[in-house]
Formats: sequence, structure tokens, C-alpha cells
Amino acid sequence: MTQPEESRHKASKTKSVSKTLAILSTFDETTPMQRTSDIAMKLDMNISTVSRHLNTMLDWGFLERDDSTGFYYPGLEIVALAGAALQNNDVFRHAFPELQRLSYKYGVHGHMGIPRKTEVAHLISSSSERTMELFIPMGHRQPMYCCAMGRALLAYMPYAKAQDILKNSDLQKRTPETKVDLWEISQELIHTKQKGYCLLLNELTEGKGSIAAPVFNRERLPIAAVSVSASAHSISQPQRERELAKAVMAVAGKISGKLGYYPK
Repeated sequence: MTQPEESRHKASKTKSVSKTLAILSTFDETTPMQRTSDIAMKLDMNISTVSRHLNTMLDWGFLERDDSTGFYYPGLEIVALAGAALQNNDVFRHAFPELQRLSYKYGVHGHMGIPRKTEVAHLISSSSERTMELFIPMGHRQPMYCCAMGRALLAYMPYAKAQDILKNSDLQKRTPETKVDLWEISQELIHTKQKGYCLLLNELTEGKGSIAAPVFNRERLPIAAVSVSASAHSISQPQRERELAKAVMAVAGKISGKLGYYPK
């Protein structure tokens, strides 16, 4: 094979991989099952091309197909990959047992999430028997501007980066209480940093409240956040807020310490 032919072959392979990943990325919480035509329309791609890539992923176990409806959905190989990724994630490994203990000790729901552009992606959702209704699936994303973990992260990021995230966010009211004014949100971030934690009530979901604190790496940068959730009425009681805030900050500090962080 000549050098020009080899270069064209490599470029073709790269395009093929890119198309496969683009197709895979169209599956999410809102569209967990899709037909070939749905994906082709989303990506403005030829149906035969989409079909060929879907069949390849089907053979490898990354997708499965319901023969009665023609819908494709993520396969178990993706779960295996996710498991491998999480086991190699230091924050996940250190946070998981801590959040389980926190959930059962205080009868709340525990979460751990990491920043992804303008959102927080949930990696851990730990329930006590009393909080099963607050379960959030792994990978679920919430806007940083109106969730407790997001604000805890924003409060400790470099100012310019936090403002850039807010300006690029789709600031919409999730409830009548959701803050969408940049100045108001910025004030909340100042208060969060002063207290060391974020208390969020009725902004993401009516009737629900959360308390979150950031997790830092050895460079003192916020790379994740942990939180607890319960009813807004319960979590807003002064004594309960103090109790849970202290516990959440202690867990965040313990995880940060295991990642090499130490306070100045």
C-alpha cells in the first residue's frame, strides 16, 4: 500500500469510528430506545450507513435490539465498561462506602457527581429505606446552576471559569423558586463558599432539598461534589441543616484527603 493510500485508509477508519461513537451518543435518559430512522434523522446520516454501524455494535454487544419493534437500546457490554471505568475512578471508590454510611445513619439519600460542561453527572446514588423515591440513576445529569452539587462546585472554581459555565447554561426555571438571574446565583455562590456547603431548597424539584459540599484533589481544585437529599421541610430545619451540613462536609473532607488534598 502506497503512503497516500495508507493515509486515506487511516482517515476512513477514523471517520468510521467517529460515526460509531456519534450513533452511540444519541442514546440517553430521554431516548433510551431508538429505531434506525430516528438516529439517521438526528445525525443527518444515510440510513444504510447507520444500519451498518448498528449491526456492528449489535455483534459486539454494545447494543441490543427488540425484534418485535425494531428498537435498539444500550447493551450489557456498556455496563461492563462503565463498571471498569468506575473501579478505576478514585473519587468513586472512596466516596461509595462513605455515602452508604451517611445515607443509613441519617435516613437521607446520598449522591456523588462530577462536573461535565454546564452539568453535574451523577455517579453514585445511595438510598436509605426511607428515601427510595429520591433514587437517581447513574449518569443522570442536572444543570449546575440549580442543583446543590453544581453550586458547591461553582463556588470553589476559579471565578472566570464559574462565570463562563453560568453564561453558557440554559437558565430556565425548573420550579417557581429556581434562581435564574446571574447576580442572584453569584450571591448564592458567595454564601456557599462562606459556609462551606450549599443548601438548596425547592429550586430543582418542588418539595425537595439538598445539602452539598465539594471534593478537592491534590491541586486544591473541586473535581466532584457529595450531597444529601430529603424533603425541603425536613432539611430546612435549623438543627437538621447543621447536623447534615457537618456530616456532608466531613465526608467531602475525608474523600478529599484520600485524594491528596490538604487544607492550607
